[in-house]
Amino acid sequence: MVTLPSRRAGENFELPPMPPYASAGAVLAQALPSLSPATRMSVVDAAEAHMKVNANGRWASFDRGVTPYMIEPANMTTSRLFREVIFAGPARAGKTVMLMSTVSHLVICDPGVCQIVHMTEATAEAWVDEELMPMIENSPELAKRQGRGRSDRNILSKKFIGGAKISIGPPTKAFLSGKTTRTVLFTDLDRMALNIGKEGSPFAMGAKRTETLGSRGMTVAEASPGHVVTDPGHKPATPHEAPPVAGGILELYNGGTRGRWYWDCPGCGEAFEPRFDRLSYDKALSPADAGASAVMVCPHNGCVIEHREKVALNRAGYWLHETAAGGLARIESGDVLKSDRVSYWLNGAAAAFASWARLVSKYETALRGFKAGGDESPLQVTINTDQGLPYLPRAMSDEGALSVEDLRKACKPYAQGVAPEWARFVILSADVQAGRFVVQATAFGVDGCRAVIDRFDIHTPPSDAPGAADRQLDPAVYSEDWAALLPLMETVYAVEGQSYGLRPMAMGCDFHGAPGVSDNATKFWQARRKEGDALRWYMIRGHGGFKVEGRQWYKAPTRASDGKQVRDIKLLNIATDKHKDTTFSGLGRSDIGPGALILGEWMPDGPIKEFTAEKRGEKGWVKRPNMPRNESIDLCGYAQAVAEHKGLLKLDPANPQPWAIGGLKNPFAVEITAAGNPVDAPSGASRPRKPARRISFLE
Repeated sequence: MVTLPSRRAGENFELPPMPPYASAGAVLAQALPSLSPATRMSVVDAAEAHMKVNANGRWASFDRGVTPYMIEPANMTTSRLFREVIFAGPARAGKTVMLMSTVSHLVICDPGVCQIVHMTEATAEAWVDEELMPMIENSPELAKRQGRGRSDRNILSKKFIGGAKISIGPPTKAFLSGKTTRTVLFTDLDRMALNIGKEGSPFAMGAKRTETLGSRGMTVAEASPGHVVTDPGHKPATPHEAPPVAGGILELYNGGTRGRWYWDCPGCGEAFEPRFDRLSYDKALSPADAGASAVMVCPHNGCVIEHREKVALNRAGYWLHETAAGGLARIESGDVLKSDRVSYWLNGAAAAFASWARLVSKYETALRGFKAGGDESPLQVTINTDQGLPYLPRAMSDEGALSVEDLRKACKPYAQGVAPEWARFVILSADVQAGRFVVQATAFGVDGCRAVIDRFDIHTPPSDAPGAADRQLDPAVYSEDWAALLPLMETVYAVEGQSYGLRPMAMGCDFHGAPGVSDNATKFWQARRKEGDALRWYMIRGHGGFKVEGRQWYKAPTRASDGKQVRDIKLLNIATDKHKDTTFSGLGRSDIGPGALILGEWMPDGPIKEFTAEKRGEKGWVKRPNMPRNESIDLCGYAQAVAEHKGLLKLDPANPQPWAIGGLKNPFAVEITAAGNPVDAPSGASRPRKPARRISFLE
């Protein structure tokens, strides 16, 4: 465009020279790629010829030898025999490069329309900016084919000379509807919603976009498994069947040809699948040292394979798919399962960028952390993303299933109302039920080991509460009834073998219940704050689901609309289901060690049975049918949350906080006489009352 200079009226000026006419030859040369027939070239061949990849900060030509297991899946994305390609595997195994090689082939060899579906619009933009565009701009043949028009290089829309067009977006109804697309690529499918706008899974909606193109259409999905196993007792019916999960990449994999990656053992020549569970290492060592000792063991003859052999074995490796007859065959044999979907599942032990030392070290670190603290999240992450496997929560596994008989057998010979000799502090927890408070006392050690040392119901209101002589306790109606909790904080629990006992350091109480409970709980807490004792009393608000951020946080309740405080109270918010995981992992320990949850032989069957009242689902813990009471589970979670809020997980055993010191220097320790009575105890302090006077378990 020529820009004319400004001038005053009547002023003459010379126009700048007009640009030269475009050459017809140049225009024709630019249009030739659009007229060229599709190049007969495989996806991987085209990638080696035209695509650059980021190799540790240096842009280098694509090399099929780096991730040999991606050759077949990548080439299948242009197959006319299949309509869908599924790849399940660990993170950083080269899955995304497979998608980019498909894009490279589509731009240069066989131009068409392609949609790339990312988790969210924000992650899509980041992926384009950090991975896709740098790859295009550093690959000369791809870079020169980028469109030059203003709309050709939008962040989520790319057009290329020759007719190729790439759209990138999130899995929304708008993005996955109303258009015909030759190729649809899903990245990280298991981090997307299972149902989009109540119209189905994102993969099913994406596959619809290619349907009218027949064998020319292709839908591709890759992901690390992200959904938990739904049937802990599943036994594979075929050699490569994945366990059932609630949707996602492995469900799609099971509906295809079910390919797995194989090596020929360099020792005996037998074919086997390299898997994490075939790594052998010394579990007694530290995680780092255990990882350094890891070797692969051939399942046929016990041949030992060193990590240094992995590259050569991968380059000689191959995919075997299931056959209709129950056997295994290579894809080129033509004997694989008849399906429109070719599917692959790679175990993390074979992944090019994951050393066995790193895999083992991360797994052992997460496993030991889980056993000590009960948080399954790090363990699930490493199993999903490092090993490329679906996660089976311990509480859903056969070994984690609880029964009253098993729990009874695991009980230790502890007496009711007596803290074990290793105890350093006591936490009370209370659940609000119709007509009663359900109270539990839990003793904690510095390593997170804990024991339930008391459990009782309070049915009787304080004597000075309105109408106390003629009614049951009613925390929802009478704010005065909450005073029944006050004497509990001065109870002294003797420490076994010691001349002192422990008063409770804090109490965690349920904030919700029947209408009126939250109002009366607020009044009770405000009174404790006025007395300067708020840091011993915590009203607990639970948040269900495993996607809740964090484990507990202390703040005033606010409105979502404007963020303003709605009650004059601070609540201890807890991730309920994460703390239930901690409870059940603790019950799973048979020893008295870090993170263990110990039950005493004094406990009646009622509260023990309550531990079997729930089962773990994919989204959270749910009650089993015909199990009316589950207070034991909730009370343990409240106690753990309060202890963690106080600093349990940050305790240094060599230099603990004052409230975790053994002996009378502990601010909650009280000297007791040989008869078991507190010496110079505060007014109202006493030993726990006899069980017959306060235990009232309702079945």
